[in-house]
Amino acid sequence: MKTQSMSISEFMSGSYKKEKKNFISLRAAATISVPFLLSPLRAFASGPEAITVGATQYIGEKTLETIAHALDPLVDLMVALSFPVCSVIIVGACFFFMLGKSDRAWSSIQNAGLGYVLIQIMPLLLNVLKEVGGAI
Repeated sequence: MKTQSMSISEFMSGSYKKEKKNFISLRAAATISVPFLLSPLRAFASGPEAITVGATQYIGEKTLETIAHALDPLVDLMVALSFPVCSVIIVGACFFFMLGKSDRAWSSIQNAGLGYVLIQIMPLLLNVLKEVGGAI
């Protein structure tokens, strides 16, 4: 290993790390590539033809799929929370029975039951809407 001495300014500038360029190989590469650069390029074009790629259909399908799957966490959360919330509402409606307001109690139980059923079938309804959107 060869010892090399240098000043602090040379060390700090980092100029000792730079490789020296080999101009002989650059000159050889330039002489080889010049004839190719000077030769004319040939390109042939037939008549103007439209090529259908179906980009709009692809983008439409991907957008529909993205929107449908973007709602999945929200739907899962609503389905998971629907039973406990419905149970609390039905227990509250039972208190209306105890207070003598049976009409309001039956109305609360009916609305809670209907809401629970609709939330449970919401994934099915979203799949139906997705299929209808895909058919159009």
